[in-house]
Amino acid sequence: MTTMPRNKSVSVILPNYNYAKYIRSRIREVLSQTYLVSEIIILDDASTDGSREIINNEVAIIKKYNPNINVVIDFNKKNSGNVFSQWQKGIELANSDYIWICELDDGASSHFLEKVMFPFSDDKVVLSYCNSKIVDESGKTLLKDNLRRIKDVFRRRHNLGSYTVDGITEINRNLAVYNSIPNVSAAVFKNQSQLVSYLDKSMKYQLCGDWFFYLKVATTGKIAYCNKTLNVHRVHSGSVTSDTDFQKRYQEMQSIHNYAIKSLSLSDETIKRIRSIEAELAKKWKIKDN
Repeated sequence: MTTMPRNKSVSVILPNYNYAKYIRSRIREVLSQTYLVSEIIILDDASTDGSREIINNEVAIIKKYNPNINVVIDFNKKNSGNVFSQWQKGIELANSDYIWICELDDGASSHFLEKVMFPFSDDKVVLSYCNSKIVDESGKTLLKDNLRRIKDVFRRRHNLGSYTVDGITEINRNLAVYNSIPNVSAAVFKNQSQLVSYLDKSMKYQLCGDWFFYLKVATTGKIAYCNKTLNVHRVHSGSVTSDTDFQKRYQEMQSIHNYAIKSLSLSDETIKRIRSIEAELAKKWKIKDN
């Protein structure tokens, strides 16, 4: 029987920018995980909403009541302008075997880490993630079972159950075609030295850098998926996609597709699906020819 890898340490990276109202509850979610974390890294990207005072107060509480957890805080004097630079900084500071990039405005079940860490019993697993639900700013559920199920059935031809597969298999089945990991907070990564360089390359993308990052990670080992809805992805009212964003997203999607076709071991069937989804989205998003 496969046992839970309790000896594997986890660093939780909490990148913040003006999410003061979520800080306390998010940190408490991390501390209430049934799989205990080893390290909490809190980053602030020059917030203007009083976040830093709250962070300092929370850190003092953690150190008092959870002295076995290593706590690191890093405050930027100037906003970086790029979320992936914050991910990169957090990974560079992390000292644990595994990394959870835990966006401060998202949420998680107390069993999130317990379930998502389980596949790491296989040392070849480099990324493990779960299903999510989507909520609005007030916490109202928008999609209970997430767009995951919708996209699996109509777009990605994805197995709806939990699984662990080789990364190249996952790339051909899903990840080369579309971003099958809809939210970074739903994922845990094995701490590998190359993660930092992958994020260097991700920074050239404004909208799809996370997808490129997942794609690169998937080339290094196995990918695990848990079909339990253990993550909460928060969508803000100001994040409605404009026509300009659709145009930019399409261009970045094509760039990632071209990289995957040129550099990865894609089947003819996968390439056919890539071109099919490009045509579908070009029509849906009313993409203008360059």
